[in-house]
Amino acid sequence: MRKNLHIVLMACPVIATFLSFTTPYVRAEAGPSTSANITASTDGSGRKIYVNDTPMPSRKPKAASAFVSNGLVYWSPTAHRWKPVRSAYVRAARSAAAEVSESEQLSSFVRGKPFTQQEINAAIDEAAARHNVDPSLVRALIKVESNFNPNAVSRKGAMGLMQLMPQTARQLNVTNPFDPEQNVDAGVRHLKQLMESFGGDVKLSLAAYNAGAGAVSRSGGVPHFAETRNYVRRITGLYYGGGDPGFRILGGAVHKPVRVQRDARGVLYISNTD
Repeated sequence: MRKNLHIVLMACPVIATFLSFTTPYVRAEAGPSTSANITASTDGSGRKIYVNDTPMPSRKPKAASAFVSNGLVYWSPTAHRWKPVRSAYVRAARSAAAEVSESEQLSSFVRGKPFTQQEINAAIDEAAARHNVDPSLVRALIKVESNFNPNAVSRKGAMGLMQLMPQTARQLNVTNPFDPEQNVDAGVRHLKQLMESFGGDVKLSLAAYNAGAGAVSRSGGVPHFAETRNYVRRITGLYYGGGDPGFRILGGAVHKPVRVQRDARGVLYISNTD
């Protein structure tokens, strides 16, 4: 019996080796409903082969990185995914977008059209006569504001001959601030309103044109802004004829300022004579 047991033990490795060649080794993929269906057949050479007829489970493609819909995002090449933009950067981006929108509004106006000096001069005379403002004062203001360039644009966005700010141009119903007739008419209307508000005082009216009526009212006179004071000095120097000889206005200077006053009935009188 001991001899028979020894033979059996020696035969175990041989049996295991034979089974490894005749029995397929199948590893079922993990899953609740995965099972192998193995069939045996013989090929043309007489060799026995085993075929797995179980269809391979469909693999779902990996979902693409979700695009963040709330807020701004950017693609990170190192992380290979979309990342949200920090709130501080979002505010800066929105501010930049607003500036771009404003610049698009400005570029929608027609610019670059040449105008002759005669056309500009006619626009000044007509607007001044229409609104009862001294044309020489208008010319002095335009000289300092834009140097008679109808296509001028300042760093702050002021446009045209009389450098109308976009908000002022909209309030005065200007459709093209680079058109001399529209620009000068609106600018003269604005100047006329300021002169009426400040009792015909040329210096205060010019200061309000530059710094705003609120700044003049709060200061009780010409604001202590270097830019505004220099602005008023240059225009009044041209207007009264005693300014820098490097500045010259069309039509000559008017030495007597325009006076605006109301009578007892409230009727407004504008004149440059006594």
